[in-house]
Amino acid sequence: MRRNIYKQSCAGLIACLVVVSLVGLPVKAEPLDTSAESAVLMDAASKTILYEKNAHEKREPASVTKIMTMLLALEAVEQGRLKLEEEVIISENAHREVDSDGSVVFLEMGERRTVEELLIGIAVGSGNDACVALAEHMSGSEANFVQLMNKRAKELGMNNTNFVNVHGMPDPNHYTSAYDIALMCFEAVRHPQLLEYTSIYEYKYRDDPPLVLWNTNKLLAWYKDVVDGLKTGWTEKAGYCLAATGKKDGFRLISVVLGCPVPRSHFQEAIKLLNYGFANYTSLTVADKGEIKATLPVLRGVKQEVSLLCARNLAVTIPKGEESAVSWELELSSNQLEAPVAAGTVLGRIVAKKDGQPVGITELVAAEDIGRLSFGGLFRRVITTWLVSNPQSSKL
Repeated sequence: MRRNIYKQSCAGLIACLVVVSLVGLPVKAEPLDTSAESAVLMDAASKTILYEKNAHEKREPASVTKIMTMLLALEAVEQGRLKLEEEVIISENAHREVDSDGSVVFLEMGERRTVEELLIGIAVGSGNDACVALAEHMSGSEANFVQLMNKRAKELGMNNTNFVNVHGMPDPNHYTSAYDIALMCFEAVRHPQLLEYTSIYEYKYRDDPPLVLWNTNKLLAWYKDVVDGLKTGWTEKAGYCLAATGKKDGFRLISVVLGCPVPRSHFQEAIKLLNYGFANYTSLTVADKGEIKATLPVLRGVKQEVSLLCARNLAVTIPKGEESAVSWELELSSNQLEAPVAAGTVLGRIVAKKDGQPVGITELVAAEDIGRLSFGGLFRRVITTWLVSNPQSSKL
């Protein structure tokens, strides 16, 4: 835990669990104004909304779309379906983006680039051609990849989102919302490589002819001790857009501003939101995913107890100065189990509270499979236990 200030208690045992999610609810502080048409400020640990303006309004996201393109690729890498060192042969279709009005990294037809080089071309140079090349390599066509983007969006709860391309070029049916983008970024910041790529400010992409990419996210330079990633976007209809993330004193925030009116205003508004969040709030880690929070005895198991792991990270976002009001309770489904026990079985939960009111919950699950002991094994255990408790008997 980040700070040793939590009140710990074990609530009465419960026979039936009702698991609900209370994270993501808005927390209020002093009012804030922004020139962005829509905006969201989110805690990247708890998903709590700290500020919102027209958060669910459907808008064109421009190149902020590319976060989803990169996210799908890096999820495929982590799942072993794609390798960063794989070579991609640039198609005529991907090369054709060079003649469009969008940002490109000037990929030539037949040129070979690794998956990682394409990801950097997207993250730093905002290359539409790199997006298409990566999509075709992964799914056979851009259209197939877009289906995966929309499927993943639904899984993330992005209910006001529809993608029709991989790069965000204008289309009336290509839209999302500030809140949906924040949800996408919440998932994206869990992937260190995505942050690594989108934090690169300058990158030498080609020697001959020379090509150096400069990241359009100027906050990487202006606010470099805090901001460390994600993506800008602009079209005439979308306005100036930015999804930015930054961390101060271990507290990570996600800022989304869409439809900012003039050049550089998206940077100014993002800084305003981030400063507001860091000045007024803090995030307390109650439990980390995979952390052992309890054990339960197992009757007739090949092991006599099972560890209970946190199923997800659990954090609480609160106004600064109210840390001592946070507590947590451990609730278990029973005081003992009977084998067999399957790994991942929900056996309890941790309930985070502020001033006695629930503000977040995560399940506790069995850490491993515990098989049932055979009769012979049970007999040997009884004999062994008896001998250990009666050491003089072994001398008879």
